[in-house]
Amino acid sequence: MEHAEPATGLLTAEADAATAAPMSPRRLAWRRLRRDRVALASGVFLVFVLFACFPGAKLYGRLIGHGPNDLFPYAVSIAQKPVGPFTRVYAAPQTADEDPFAFEHTPPRDKTTTLLVLGADSQLGRDELMRVLYGGRVSLEIAIGAAVLALLAGTVLGSIAGYFGGWVDAGVSRFTDLMMAFPVLLFLVVIGSALTHGLTQWTFGGLLNQGVFQLIVLIAAFTWFYPARIVRTQVLSLRHREFVEAAQMVGAGSGWVMRKHLAPHLVPPLLAYAAILVATNIMLEVGATFLNAGIKLPTASWGSLLAQSWGSPLSPRTYSPATTQPWLTVWPSLAIFLTVFALNQFSEGLREATDPRGLR
Repeated sequence: MEHAEPATGLLTAEADAATAAPMSPRRLAWRRLRRDRVALASGVFLVFVLFACFPGAKLYGRLIGHGPNDLFPYAVSIAQKPVGPFTRVYAAPQTADEDPFAFEHTPPRDKTTTLLVLGADSQLGRDELMRVLYGGRVSLEIAIGAAVLALLAGTVLGSIAGYFGGWVDAGVSRFTDLMMAFPVLLFLVVIGSALTHGLTQWTFGGLLNQGVFQLIVLIAAFTWFYPARIVRTQVLSLRHREFVEAAQMVGAGSGWVMRKHLAPHLVPPLLAYAAILVATNIMLEVGATFLNAGIKLPTASWGSLLAQSWGSPLSPRTYSPATTQPWLTVWPSLAIFLTVFALNQFSEGLREATDPRGLR
């Protein structure tokens, strides 16, 4: 009788485990992701960034009545210093000054004002908040577009190499090693500077800004090899599993096996790596634009906003407290840092949530 209670408790625990409803891999991954508060908060922040930069930028522009390239000369002092954050200025497109040597601008006849939440961007007096939002749209378009192209190319080449093996695997692997040996940023600068026409003009009917499609193609061309390595390793570990050999024995073709049996196993690691790749592409866009081989002004991107303040290594701009606001460096740098940090944290949480070896 003394040993009846432990035995009963053990039987009850086993019965509860047996009657527990099985969870699908998606539900199990979502359950793990919800437990990771940092990754979940990062995901919410990324959704906010996407909303703010895409529909939010246009909605905010309609609310305040101007766009990212509208000029506000009253947002710049006589000494050519742009105003700081939370400054309300006259919305006139030109000043009413008659004396160019006056110590302050003459007010215009139309006293309509507009609020510059983050201040003015430069001696042109454009809205810095609008420039950051529209710049984020351009940078994210490049980063996400290049990541999608790189993942598609890497998945195809990695799958072929891992599934067929032999000389196919050797050829793809050696080509991948060759591409990985190139200095990515240097080639982006060289090729981006050489291609001043052609892909630069491709805007797809105004859907993209000039230079965006070119950077998407160039960045994807030098980042596809990392997804290819991941996919090749996964396919090599799966191609001799029982379910793959069973499908081959009943006459399934290579394409069918890849789509139905191998592709579902490739999605979790590629999703986790996609966030890392987007973060990397943001930094590549910023670096290429800062080196005068990316997005050109007046189009705003996070890279061009920094280049506008500091110039480029070939033509640097010296900092002058009399004519420059430090906020012009802080705002785009903060946007880049927070977005890249959130992407890295979300990627780590997604990787752990989709890991089949993780605990329930």
